[in-house]
Amino acid sequence: MSLRYPFEALHLYTAPLSGCSARIRIASHLKSIPLTYHNVDFSKSEQTSSSYLSVNPNGSVPSLVVHTSSSGNFTITQSPAVLDFLESHFPAPPLLPVGKEKWKERARVIELVSLVACDIQPPQNSRIRKKLEEEFGGDGIKWARYVYERGFSVYEESLERGRKLDGEDGGRGRYSVGSEVSLADVFLVPAVQGALRVGVETERWPLLKGVVDECWKLEAFRKGGLGGHGRLVP
Repeated sequence: MSLRYPFEALHLYTAPLSGCSARIRIASHLKSIPLTYHNVDFSKSEQTSSSYLSVNPNGSVPSLVVHTSSSGNFTITQSPAVLDFLESHFPAPPLLPVGKEKWKERARVIELVSLVACDIQPPQNSRIRKKLEEEFGGDGIKWARYVYERGFSVYEESLERGRKLDGEDGGRGRYSVGSEVSLADVFLVPAVQGALRVGVETERWPLLKGVVDECWKLEAFRKGGLGGHGRLVP
């Protein structure tokens, strides 16, 4: 897919093991959106360099710099905002259910997205873990496991409820909501990969594991996930 007016180029600042960045990479592969990648090396603290802080004052990834033909550059930070931009301007395939008759499915997708984006990812973020260890004498890995395990248990229950609402046929849906990939899956897979890095296994949540296994069959998830090319496969 080539970019359409008014966009001349899309530059994504990313990091291989950033779950938030992986969401953008997966979505871009699903939609065949051409992005120019710029790796931010956290091991060298490049996220706190003056050059990168001029792009994103929060010192985090992802950052999407949109080059336009009429109004210069515009930077979007925070993965939900970036994904909203991509969904709005590159709607095929849709990652949010569309149509008035799909309002329940859309609400369920956004609910699951919010569970990962608000209740799972931020509390176990490496920046939080480091602060917990260095200033409060805590165990960052143990804390991260707790956050993941609690969040995945809620996600599993949400999947159970969704399948009951859908009835027998809907219960055989392959993904988080029904039989089509959605933003819920785009958020879930990097979170599960992050959990594997701290020793959390997914067998305790069979519905969640089944969804991730289905996603991992798709090249977009293998290319865009943490590390890319099949690393940390659940």
